[in-house]
Amino acid sequence: MSTIAARTAACLVFACAACFSDGGLHATDAGITTTSTSTTTDGPFLDTTTGDPTTTTTSSATTTAAPEPFCGDGNLDPGEACDDGNDDDSDACLADCREASCGDGIVHVGVEACDDGPANHPSEPTACRPGCIKPACGDGALYVGPLGAPIVLATDASAQQSDDNPRSIGVTADGTFKVAWRVNGLLDRIDVQTVAADGSLVDMPIDLADPPAQVIRDPVLAVAPVGDLALAWEVNGNNNDIAVRGVVADVGHPGFNAVVNKGPLQQSPAIALDDQGRLTLAFVGAFFPGIYHVYVRRFDNFDPDAPPEFTISEHEAGIPSGPTVALLPDGAFVVAWGDPGGVILYRRFASDATPGPIVTTALRTGGIALTDSASPWSGLAVTPDLGVVIGGVGDDGLVDLQTFDAGDLPQQIVAVSEAPRMHAPFVDIGSDAWGNLAVAWAECGVAGEQAADCSGVASDLRLRWFRADLTPHTAPTAVHSVMVGSPPALGLAMASDGVTGVTYVADGNVLVRIAGLACPAP
Repeated sequence: MSTIAARTAACLVFACAACFSDGGLHATDAGITTTSTSTTTDGPFLDTTTGDPTTTTTSSATTTAAPEPFCGDGNLDPGEACDDGNDDDSDACLADCREASCGDGIVHVGVEACDDGPANHPSEPTACRPGCIKPACGDGALYVGPLGAPIVLATDASAQQSDDNPRSIGVTADGTFKVAWRVNGLLDRIDVQTVAADGSLVDMPIDLADPPAQVIRDPVLAVAPVGDLALAWEVNGNNNDIAVRGVVADVGHPGFNAVVNKGPLQQSPAIALDDQGRLTLAFVGAFFPGIYHVYVRRFDNFDPDAPPEFTISEHEAGIPSGPTVALLPDGAFVVAWGDPGGVILYRRFASDATPGPIVTTALRTGGIALTDSASPWSGLAVTPDLGVVIGGVGDDGLVDLQTFDAGDLPQQIVAVSEAPRMHAPFVDIGSDAWGNLAVAWAECGVAGEQAADCSGVASDLRLRWFRADLTPHTAPTAVHSVMVGSPPALGLAMASDGVTGVTYVADGNVLVRIAGLACPAP
């Protein structure tokens, strides 16, 4: 090859290379480009075979193929839920061509306030809620704050609260508490004090004991969300009748009165009251000397001439422990009690009082706390999701909660206390509108010690909150401690928004401690 021909060939090679280079300027959606080139050149070149002059011809043509579809091209392609042509994850279409949705872990600006993805949670205090809203009071989670200091409602060495049943305290829908206690006198009184949610006392205590009696025992109180109030108590000296009283909110006194007359002995009353004026009374009564039954009587609209009581449980030997009552929104109700051996039972009733079967739980009442006639009691609540919730002592020696579904089948058992004690005689349960729980209980002594009561050992009152899924919200909170001696009886109430109050009598003072709301910052 001549020098001229070699140079010409080299130029053709470089020319072709330049033709196929785009300098990196083509976008990925520009398609596939194919280029061919032909050139005709006249020159003094000779054919090496014939010696004749030759002519070189070069031509060029470019063809562009259709681009391949891809996420982000602005077209809705197969397999894509959306394609807005950008990679902005904060709008309705994500950069990977998925539609934005609550739970994807990406905040949709202007639509979602937060999004933690799989970590969205209905009750974790700092978690984004399942609806992609920020935590706030009223969203169904529990926002109760720390337990406040004791508030003195009255100072009287003769003041007592019920040691046969809980519920010496009730609360209205707006968080106003009512606290009841008995005062010994020539004629005994039942004083009721109103306490605002912030702990301030409203007016003076009001004596609601009617009819008057020389001896009153074990007063219990129920408060409807609208503010109606009911009381029940034992009237000693009159064949131990049970007296019941109802007071309509904002109407004043005297309200209605009824006396339950059943057999030679009645004790351990428990009551519940709803916004329709349905009052449910449960108590222990002697059917025959030495034979005790659990009875129920219902008063609709505070009618003193309501139908008589009826038996819900028969016990041929021994005395059952005091019953506890919980209401359902449709007028149905549940009653729980301990049999003479301590096993906790409950029974469900329809709104017309038609009974279901007696259900035996895996829990028991926690022993005798005092040396007098006190009766241990079990906790009871009914929630929208958990169903029936029972509080008592389990096989682990701890204060436990056991839940039952709508068919009364056992579900979970969850520990409340953190260490077994010798006795845990009083357990009370409150619930807010979403099924979050407050549990208060008394405990004394050291597990394994042998003692019939708590009179010679250390005693404590405790309080603990649980979320609606039974996740512990707090560790146990100390309410009151006694270095040596029996724990005081206690009562617990939880408002629909979670505000919680607990009452007890100690050192001659009637006390209440309130835990208000601690709403997260917006």
